[in-house]
Amino acid sequence: MSPSRGPLLRHRHLHLHLRTPHHSRPLSTLRTLLPTTTRLQIYLSTSTTPATNLSLEHHLLTASHPSTTLLLLYTNTPSIILGRNQNPWLEANLPLLGTSTTTPTLLRRRSGGGTVFHDLGNVNYSVTMPTAVFDRDRHALVVVRALRRLGAAEAAVNKRHDIVLLPAGAGVEGEKLAGEAPEGTRKVSGSAYKLTRARSYHHGTMLLSAALGEVGVWLRGVAGAWVSGRGVGSVRSAVANVGVGREAFVRGVVEEMGREAMEGELAGEVGVCYVSEEEALAVSEIRKGAEELKSAQWTYGQTPQLTFSVPAPEGASEVPEGAPQPPEGVRFSITANKGVVEKVESDLECMQGLVGLRFDGGVINDYISTFGDAPEGLGEWVEGVLGRTEWGKGAE
Repeated sequence: MSPSRGPLLRHRHLHLHLRTPHHSRPLSTLRTLLPTTTRLQIYLSTSTTPATNLSLEHHLLTASHPSTTLLLLYTNTPSIILGRNQNPWLEANLPLLGTSTTTPTLLRRRSGGGTVFHDLGNVNYSVTMPTAVFDRDRHALVVVRALRRLGAAEAAVNKRHDIVLLPAGAGVEGEKLAGEAPEGTRKVSGSAYKLTRARSYHHGTMLLSAALGEVGVWLRGVAGAWVSGRGVGSVRSAVANVGVGREAFVRGVVEEMGREAMEGELAGEVGVCYVSEEEALAVSEIRKGAEELKSAQWTYGQTPQLTFSVPAPEGASEVPEGAPQPPEGVRFSITANKGVVEKVESDLECMQGLVGLRFDGGVINDYISTFGDAPEGLGEWVEGVLGRTEWGKGAE
């Protein structure tokens, strides 16, 4: 196929759609494109609902033809997205989530990796492909090339497969860093993956004009000083916005995927479609998946085993400055798994009946408060550290 035909023509046409997505006729629809063997398929979600977009992503993984490669681009309203095997009490500021009037949505995704903060200043990208050709760097490099074409000359992929911005004058020209990143490097997108026997995906969250101050507010709690667990912890990094406009970024990534398609094994027809909230939820698998992702059972009830104790358990983080302190002389250890208390070690009578209850600051506080001999302030302290969550409210 000549480089001047096929996918390139499709992408020229796509320019017009990207400028006016709500008034343009899509090239395809989700129902007509997904079952096909079109080698490269591009899906542009117009939904900003986190559960819908994450469920759409999973549906693309499970329902697409095994030979195809799919690019999904979407933006979410403010949300905290946990990795599949993470602990929300360690990753998110649950006390603030439980008391603030305007809070981001808390969800657990189906892929591994660390916790990320989404808002309308991010664009999330996801590439689904045959597992046989899966590579942790390949599509991060596609995004880096798109960023460089858009003027972000310092964009590169680091050793952790994240996309970073190097400091000006760093003198690193390659798209992939061979060694450690120089001082002053800032992460603009992490990477996470889901691998199955036949199909896999790589996805990331590109910081374009995100409210970076919100990241530290919502992704830092105080429970980590008294909680340790078996889950995967997030690796915290200095972050920055790349400073590219949303439409320019989307168009740039789509075009770069098209260039790679023309030059590689994906040469052939490229299918493109917009996916609305209504169209996505009209697919029963996507609708059911979104409902599961929104459930407290999925968000909290999938949490790996953890220990909450005073004194702090081995492996807990340092007590943050200004964090509330437990009542003097109190000692206890609570083990929970899948969001339910399994074991309690304490001489306190008020702690003995917690086994079988949901692990939640509000639930524990309410139970402790029924005992007249409970140490003063203990229940309030527990709730202040763990938060009163939707998980606990569901047990009422």
